[in-house]
Amino acid sequence: MELIENITAVFDRATQDEVEDGLFWYPRAHQIAREIAPTVEAGAGVIAALSPMMPWDRNVMLAREAFATGVAQGGLSKNVAKAQAIIDGADPLDVLGGDKVRTFYGNIVNPWGDGVTIDRHAYDIAVGKRHGNTRPGIGKKVYREFSTAYIQAALGLGVFPVELQAITWTVWRREIGVN
Repeated sequence: MELIENITAVFDRATQDEVEDGLFWYPRAHQIAREIAPTVEAGAGVIAALSPMMPWDRNVMLAREAFATGVAQGGLSKNVAKAQAIIDGADPLDVLGGDKVRTFYGNIVNPWGDGVTIDRHAYDIAVGKRHGNTRPGIGKKVYREFSTAYIQAALGLGVFPVELQAITWTVWRREIGVN
């Protein structure tokens, strides 16, 4: 299957540092969520809510500020509203929508779970091509197909699917020059 081959090819280009970074990426995100909020679920919820189209460092900074001040800001307005609802006490799973955001939340809460976050980078890795703004939408069928490809590739490589996604995300971002 071409998706699995593309994912594996990116994994194979990982440096040792990128492998280590990917292996510990979600555990570090979990720790950040635990540190910035009253509960890891609230922290992960705000991080996930603010994540669409947001660079990771800025995402963490905005989530930290949101809990420190009690006011979410800095992202897309609908995402800021979701983050604010979580800060105000809403259950993240009652607020968060979309497969990517909900899976990202789950990966942060449980870094060794079985969900695979299919974001724009994970999509591009699987198809073997950077799309920029021309990427087609990732509907439920495509999300499941790509998630399954990451799971199958991970089985062949001997890593957890969430680790594979994080490792390839780290490699891909280096290769395309994104921080």
